[in-house]
Amino acid sequence: MPAAPFPMYVDGAAHVPDRPAREVRSPGDGTVAGRVLLGTPDDVDRAVTAARAAAPAWRHTSVFDRAGLCRRLADAVVARKDELATLLTAEHGKPFHSEARGEVDAVATAFRDAADQVVSLRAESIAVRDPAKRVLIQRRPRGVYSVITPWNFPIAVAAIYYLAPGIASGNTLVWTPAPSVSGVASLLTGVLHDAGLPSGVLNLVTGEGPVVGNAAIRHPGVNAVGFTGSTATGHAIAQAGAGKPVQLELGGNGPTIVLEDADLDLAAAAIASGSFGNAGQICTSTERVLAHAGVAADLAERVAALADKIVLGDPFAAETTMGPVHTAELADRVCAQITDAASRGGRVLAGGGRPDDAPTPHYVRPTVVDDVPPDSDLHVAETFGPVAPIVRWNTPDELRALVAASGFGLSGAVFSRDVGRAITLAEDLPCGIVNLNEASSYWEPNIPAGGTAGSGSGHGRTGGPWSIEEMTEQQAIVISTGPWEA
Repeated sequence: MPAAPFPMYVDGAAHVPDRPAREVRSPGDGTVAGRVLLGTPDDVDRAVTAARAAAPAWRHTSVFDRAGLCRRLADAVVARKDELATLLTAEHGKPFHSEARGEVDAVATAFRDAADQVVSLRAESIAVRDPAKRVLIQRRPRGVYSVITPWNFPIAVAAIYYLAPGIASGNTLVWTPAPSVSGVASLLTGVLHDAGLPSGVLNLVTGEGPVVGNAAIRHPGVNAVGFTGSTATGHAIAQAGAGKPVQLELGGNGPTIVLEDADLDLAAAAIASGSFGNAGQICTSTERVLAHAGVAADLAERVAALADKIVLGDPFAAETTMGPVHTAELADRVCAQITDAASRGGRVLAGGGRPDDAPTPHYVRPTVVDDVPPDSDLHVAETFGPVAPIVRWNTPDELRALVAASGFGLSGAVFSRDVGRAITLAEDLPCGIVNLNEASSYWEPNIPAGGTAGSGSGHGRTGGPWSIEEMTEQQAIVISTGPWEA
């Protein structure tokens, strides 16, 4: 008899309706990690109803009480750290020791940060022409949020961007995680409820995005939408949620630029970290390196030497430093991009595709490709795999053309010993974040994250206080004081 499926959560209780369930298999070894219920619009309606019922009381709960609860939630997450990390590794494939446990820590940090930040929200008074009026501007929760989260950081992105700031600021939420990582989302939701999260504040509905996600976005009882994921899906969500505040963090393929005066050891270490961390499955990962022709060969050799030191293998093994990519389809696409670039003149210096003895087709070796053709998919498209493609340039005009070749604008990096020159270049890059002499993937939650206007990387800013601002709205209260008499 198959194991019970991961429960949904509605109105504070496990919700296991009679629905079809889909097996979730581990990318690491192919074993069954669990079964996810395929919810329906009826499940979404039940969740939204619970969120709306809980919203008035939660909104009027003291901000200090909400902050205190967030700290207790953080403690509960830490207490069950290894349980959460084990399921995260089984479902996702990221290494247990070097990455999964750290992701759980990030969830706890998100709730602690939200507790500190929400009590610092300030109201203000503004001047008006009428001497008998006073105007108070305050921030209040938007209401019921539909939150749709990706598979690459299943619980960290959810907690940092949406759950912790949303709960702290007085919203109620309907969470739809990616189906392939719904087990760890279910476990986390259960942990939060066990720690005292009030019924209806966070509701979890699992299933296919086009079914349950779409139903939540369009539901008339939902006030606002938060989504992190692909650009194509984000555009569809923006259309479906028209008329509601929609916060989108989408794809990335920002440039990492290495100038001729860069510290190449520093640049190589950062590029390796940015390209191979989480097996390259980060929106801000180092997906294209634009290196000055005078240093490109030397840089490529250094990055390749670091790639050769990475231990690709069983994500539960202590010695493993990189696990499989999440899906076999993603592995196919990444390998095809590498093959295409190599067939058109790119030189594979490390890796180059799947290892021969991998237990599943999800494994891709950490790969470095030098002399990547500028028009290749490996350069212009979002790769989302463990590849460091190096494209060469000679003149500033060539560099500008390469930067413009990809339509994403999330995160980039510049390496140069001349900080003034690096800052000037950074100010012209179409990226929401530019890191100087640091990997493009470096980020802390108190740094605003999001795409630049007009790019394929979304809009709005997420992380820490920026998420709290996005998930609240300003309200003006006008007070008539009447005439003053001495």
